[in-house]
Amino acid sequence: MESHAARSSSASRWVTFAGFMFLIAGAANLIWGIGALADKEYLPEDGLLFSTLTFWGWIGVIWGAALLVGSYLLLSGAPSGRTVGLLMAVTSAIFWFFALPVLPIFALTAIIVDSLIIYGLTEEP
Repeated sequence: MESHAARSSSASRWVTFAGFMFLIAGAANLIWGIGALADKEYLPEDGLLFSTLTFWGWIGVIWGAALLVGSYLLLSGAPSGRTVGLLMAVTSAIFWFFALPVLPIFALTAIIVDSLIIYGLTEEP
């Protein structure tokens, strides 16, 4: 039987993993969102299914900032960190599920990472 200290250490590693994944995803979304807002020639707007590039740029900036806050909460050990992390990972997985037809490899990768985050954050401390 696994001891409490070993379970706690394992859970701590999963929380760290989730925090760093959110840090990377948050930075990437923030950069993409700023790029979408700043340089309309670089990102084509004709391939969008819904709304404008400006709209999606702001979504990228807001989601990126939210992921960075979630990363901070997880890595700092805040009591609300796991709950916020779970909500963000579930939201991300649902988004990428709907994006499967457009970006299948990237969406599957994101769903797998989100699933690992969900697993890790639901593991008992």
